[in-house]
Amino acid sequence: MKFNLPSFGGREKLILKSLYEDFSIVQQAATDFGALVSAVALKDVQGTSDDFQKVLEDEKHADEFHRQLSEQIAEGAFFGGIREDMINLLEKTDNIADSAKGAARLIEAEEILDDFALALLGSEQMKAFIGDIIATVDALGSVLEAFNLGRQEILSRVTKVEELEESADADKDAVSTQLFSKEHRPDAVTVIQIRDFLLVADNIADNAEDASDVVLILVAKGYG
Repeated sequence: MKFNLPSFGGREKLILKSLYEDFSIVQQAATDFGALVSAVALKDVQGTSDDFQKVLEDEKHADEFHRQLSEQIAEGAFFGGIREDMINLLEKTDNIADSAKGAARLIEAEEILDDFALALLGSEQMKAFIGDIIATVDALGSVLEAFNLGRQEILSRVTKVEELEESADADKDAVSTQLFSKEHRPDAVTVIQIRDFLLVADNIADNAEDASDVVLILVAKGYG
């Protein structure tokens, strides 16, 4: 991923480059999460284990970057009047990886044996939901790439993030409709497990949109 850096000082540019590196790990967490959902739906035991470990490692690395960068920004005289905004941006991007880990635990921590749950995880509606989540995170990456390309380009890309997040919400509602359908009548434990999974997974896209909102604040303050 190639990023355009605004006119910051040398040490600020180093921090920004680290932020971009961190975000590539966040994107990978979302991608690996999507692979995990597919593996669980297919009853691929080895694939489930491997993909779950990948998500954990992605989140761990993202968390390490987040902590290091937050400390650097807090301790140094960086970014002038946007220091809090930069720390907020770091927090929102880190929350993406945290949500991927949280959602992953909900479908991996305990073996899912319910056929209805497995079918739902492999359904076209679920695939659309997970696809839009990953696309929302990737669209946020596109927003960051547009930094310093001008307000209109950034605004256009932020709009794309918002559109994809709304699409993810619609997909989530479609899966929820199936989950609570009287036709299937899954057991209460399955309903709670998949409901919680949907809510936490949806936070991945929500945090991506929140991060794009922080970029809008930076643009409003004259950066970008």
